Amino acid sequence: MKKILILLGAVAFLSSCGNDLERYNVDPKNPESVAPEYMFSYGQWRIARQIGDYNYNSNVSIFWANYATQTTYIQESGYDATNRDIGGSIWDNIYTEGLSELKKAKEDLRATQVGEAEQATKNNKLAMIKIMEVFAYQYLVDNFGNVPFTEALDIDNVTPAYDDDEFIYMAIGDSLTDAIDKLTVGEPSFGEADLIYGGDVAKWKKFAHSIQLKMGIRLSESNPGVASEWVNAAVDGGVFESNADNATFDYTGTQPYINPIYEYFVVDSRNTDFVATEDFLALLNEENDPRVDIYYDDNLDGDMIGGVYGAAGNAYSELTHLNPEFTDNATHPTVLANYSTVLFELAEAVERGFISGNAEEYYEMAIEANFEFLGIGDQADAYIAAHPYDSSNWEMSIGIQKYISLFFNPHEAWTEARRLGVPELATAPSTGLANPNRMIYPVEEVLINTANYEEAASAMGGDNTTSTIFWDVD
Repeated sequence: MKKILILLGAVAFLSSCGNDLERYNVDPKNPESVAPEYMFSYGQWRIARQIGDYNYNSNVSIFWANYATQTTYIQESGYDATNRDIGGSIWDNIYTEGLSELKKAKEDLRATQVGEAEQATKNNKLAMIKIMEVFAYQYLVDNFGNVPFTEALDIDNVTPAYDDDEFIYMAIGDSLTDAIDKLTVGEPSFGEADLIYGGDVAKWKKFAHSIQLKMGIRLSESNPGVASEWVNAAVDGGVFESNADNATFDYTGTQPYINPIYEYFVVDSRNTDFVATEDFLALLNEENDPRVDIYYDDNLDGDMIGGVYGAAGNAYSELTHLNPEFTDNATHPTVLANYSTVLFELAEAVERGFISGNAEEYYEMAIEANFEFLGIGDQADAYIAAHPYDSSNWEMSIGIQKYISLFFNPHEAWTEARRLGVPELATAPSTGLANPNRMIYPVEEVLINTANYEEAASAMGGDNTTSTIFWDVD
């Protein structure tokens, strides 16, 4: 691991030398040579950093999920995505830093001739790259809707066309199936260069099927036929079976491989810009939820007081803070996918008639899994008894508990709240804007890729936060 992370620094240096105008492009003529193992590691790292970041210059999910609100600079809590060009930062981190490195690794591997005995290893590596690409493109679509896909990552085309968001979902769904089929459990892969599972192909297969399940559930309203197909394929293939299967990115705690929340809160001293929201604290207190002490600090000596979401005048000294046990922990992992979310999705799949089973059991197992993940498993039984499943209102039962459980993956929390409509997230009083349905495109796209940008925005009903992603049919 140490050797991999040292060499990642070299990849980071080479990647930083590119033209900033080519946000989603990779230069195949670049003479520097880096082994595909290190490019794969770097791609994983950059994607994980984007998912796990609280820096409101690049990721506003902690706000848009209404888990926190700002004190000093309230634009992002007011759902203003243009002030800091949040979309541009996401574009950079996922296209330029993440997907471009994965593409380089893939091209190098494909160009490498291997013997028959090594072919399974090569196939495993290519499949793992493809799974990471699917994960990244789903993140892009779930943020923006239409994005460059078929013409992306080409240095000779700085104005790529955008693809329809539903088309991309279908394409990456097929790509995911192909990747799963090419994985051979028991054969080597990236080894320690895989910073998520350490080269464990069996865990990658479960991760891929869990992504497939998530994508299927996301299509439940927009395309129930494909949704059922993907959900059943995932269940038959084998999804996460315990918290030991969780996809997390662990940090060494040494610069630059520190948790991005720690970097922003401690290194950059931005912790005073974040406080709890009164709405989420009210929900936790109403549910008598012990997770409140995991998520937030007891800095007010027994009281938990949240700020008004998106309002001016929220004073850091007078309100509840995020828990320093994770914000001030340089090695705190970034959660990419976890077991409890899979169980909530299985409960929903039963309710929608996609699979057989007992939705109530999945619901209870999901809560138990989340409590165990947070280190409070001994409190799960009492909480479940106090919060029985309501099959007649399953969207509320699953939606609320899933939302509470996703605190450490706020992008997924915001996404699921958009899809299910549960809970109803706040309107920002500072702007009067409702919770966004999507992220705004990068400013640079407006200026440089104008024609394609305008076509993509028009197809979605405009480049604004009220336009919807294709799966958001309600």
